[in-house]
Amino acid sequence: MSRKVLVTTGATYPFDTLIEVVLTPRVLEKLSALAVTDVRIQYGNTPTSRIAYENCVESCSAVLQSTGINVTGFGLTENMASEIESSWLVISHAGTGTILDTLRSPSPKPRLIVVPNPVLMHGHQAEVAAALEDMDCMLYAKSATRESIVSALDKLDRQFTELPPKHSLADLINYEAGVLR
Repeated sequence: MSRKVLVTTGATYPFDTLIEVVLTPRVLEKLSALAVTDVRIQYGNTPTSRIAYENCVESCSAVLQSTGINVTGFGLTENMASEIESSWLVISHAGTGTILDTLRSPSPKPRLIVVPNPVLMHGHQAEVAAALEDMDCMLYAKSATRESIVSALDKLDRQFTELPPKHSLADLINYEAGVLR
């Protein structure tokens, strides 16, 4: 059985720290213990993020070889839904678009760990992540550190609540605001 992890940092604002943390020996060894065979990293559209990704892959090549994990990356894609749907786990920046795309993907739904980018919009990503974790829809790694990511990975065996299907933007807003359950 092959298990793919998608790591997405978002398309518009760099989150190189997330890439750097996932591509560390401790996190890669934990992923290997979870039978992960492939890690696919969406590093965004900045040249510095592509370079950060390439440097991280190079620096962890010995761990990748010992674990057998294959790492590939890309800047942007027109078909993120396909990337999400083919994944066993998504480790994502806490952007609401990516979160909702993952939580609403067809079954089997990937597990989801979100990591807020602390430099964006006064911590709004942390608020969204905390609310959805409280609803048991996903896991929230409170910071982009090895300890926080590994702690979230340790909790993947639990059952998650699915978001009910919504038929309108108003229903979605009301659900996310806690008006509908």
